Amino acid sequence: MLFCLLAVSSAGVKLCRALGDGTLTDSPVPVDVNGISGAVSLTVGSYHTCAVLSDGSVKCWGLEMAGQLGTGTNSSDSSVPVNVPGISGAVQVSGGGFTSCVVLLTGNIKCWGENSYGQLGNGTSNNISYSPTSVQNISNAASVHVGNDDACALLATGNIKCWGANRSGQLGNGSTSDSSIPVAVSGIDNAMLLATGGGHSCALLDTGKLKCWGDNSYGQLGDGSTTNALTPVEVSGLAGIVDISLSTHSCVVLSSGSVMCWGSNEFGQLGNGTTTNSLTPIAVIGISNAVSVAAGYDHTCAVLSDSSIKCWERSRKGSLAMAQ
Repeated sequence: MLFCLLAVSSAGVKLCRALGDGTLTDSPVPVDVNGISGAVSLTVGSYHTCAVLSDGSVKCWGLEMAGQLGTGTNSSDSSVPVNVPGISGAVQVSGGGFTSCVVLLTGNIKCWGENSYGQLGNGTSNNISYSPTSVQNISNAASVHVGNDDACALLATGNIKCWGANRSGQLGNGSTSDSSIPVAVSGIDNAMLLATGGGHSCALLDTGKLKCWGDNSYGQLGDGSTTNALTPVEVSGLAGIVDISLSTHSCVVLSSGSVMCWGSNEFGQLGNGTTTNSLTPIAVIGISNAVSVAAGYDHTCAVLSDSSIKCWERSRKGSLAMAQ
């Protein structure tokens, strides 16, 4: 979820400060984040945002209710970026739900925040860590991807390991048991790209195949069914994938520049002019020069080759809205 502008306490006080501009004022247009320069990686959780800077440090801002800012104490929310102590050599950050994780130059991963299902990967659960803690048994991570209450890492070997909640099979190890330490995703040893969404993950293999696992309530696994997959299943009918993004729907950019999506379509986020879910990939109308895609809860956006951006969703009157 990209915005927390509507998060309000029972007293009517705004709880989140995810814009990072030092105010609590909503903004329908982009505003500068205070004190951030040289950012090399950015992530947005449910109600917080974190950035890796060029010096390898990490700064976060927004809601702090579960330690997701990583400040070391149960501090207050922050409307400006605050430093995450004890982190150096960070190269990539990912946040989801109320948890944040970073990959270090060493290949190790550190996480902080909520840990109700073991999503910190440190062998514990049902607690909160206000400071970064090391994920066990991973020393060669290429990237980390945090979901709502689970996380997965793509390793330099092409293997994938996941940890945290597993009620829908999102750990990909053939079970539905949560794990507070990383477990290997079954049958994946040649992954090149990894993405996580709302209870499911997908990996692009070096063969060009896309395999997904976990929650399939809306057909977001793309295998033609709505059955959850405890181990990876192949998405058929795709070739030349260059980018992946997941929410309750899944989207990919192909080498041709077209975008294909599948899964939930309640808000028209599949971009095919309907609001009908799709169990298999379908083409987004009018996109032929995309280079990357980002799937939100109720909308989708693509960066085009001319550096412009197009987004699509259903308008309040039920028509498809596409804006540059």
